[in-house]
Amino acid sequence: MDTQPKDKKSRVYLLILIGILLALNIGILAKMMSGKKENEELTAQNVALSNDKKALEADLAQSEADLNAMRAENDSLSSELQAKDQDLEAKIKQIKSLLSNNKLTTKQFNQAKADIQALKDEITAYKNQIAELTQRNSELMSENAGLSQSLSSEQTRSAEKDKVIANKDKVIAIAKRLHANSISAVGVRERKMFGKKEVATDKAAKTEEVKVVFSIDKNAVSDAGDKDIFVKLIAPDGSPVTTKVQTTKVDGTETLYTQKLTIDYQNEKTAPYSVYCTKQNGFQKGEYTIELFTEGYKIGSAKLLLK
Repeated sequence: MDTQPKDKKSRVYLLILIGILLALNIGILAKMMSGKKENEELTAQNVALSNDKKALEADLAQSEADLNAMRAENDSLSSELQAKDQDLEAKIKQIKSLLSNNKLTTKQFNQAKADIQALKDEITAYKNQIAELTQRNSELMSENAGLSQSLSSEQTRSAEKDKVIANKDKVIAIAKRLHANSISAVGVRERKMFGKKEVATDKAAKTEEVKVVFSIDKNAVSDAGDKDIFVKLIAPDGSPVTTKVQTTKVDGTETLYTQKLTIDYQNEKTAPYSVYCTKQNGFQKGEYTIELFTEGYKIGSAKLLLK
């Protein structure tokens, strides 16, 4: 009789214990199922975050490539653009540093995404600014080319005008040149019997001086005033006849002369002038040449034969 109630009580405890264990198992199983689901969700989030990170890195690489391409095409940037270029380069390095974190949080990911978008916008604006400056430079080059062409044309016209003026000046200078006329030369000696008198001779041994006679033709366009007339007597051997070294410039070259005569020229034909040329050690036989110069050019010549 006493054993049956005790066994019954034991069975009740056992059933309660079994129920408790069953409840614990059910709880543990539910928690395990929930944890597995959370792990699966985290894994999915990590995969998505990793893929998004790769996409961001690709966007960043493309942005950097665009910047390098612009830099290569525009190697002579202005100081303002160079500063902008350096600023963009610094931002790229900053974003690269952020993305190098293998355990990127969602906040960091979103920050990197926003930074890359801002960078892309800045690069686009930078590209537009370069394009605008390039267009402006092209327009300026076209304007400069036009100005250079106009300047070249004007210089050509100016050079042609200068040439015409120079030719006119040359013609006028030639027209203003004097010309000697009626040039003659004769050997003379002084006759002392029955009073001093000049006597002409063609004998070299008797010639004491060579008398050169000439006149200057009328020239209405020549400058009036004093004119130095240079007489050069050339011996048969080609040497100038002169008692001292005295030169004048003829056609740009210094030339020895024998005598100089200054006349007052008033644009009219002059009366004959006489110039006497002497020679040390007497005159030799042969043909002498007489040349006349003024203002740097030759105005006439003549010949004299002494026997």
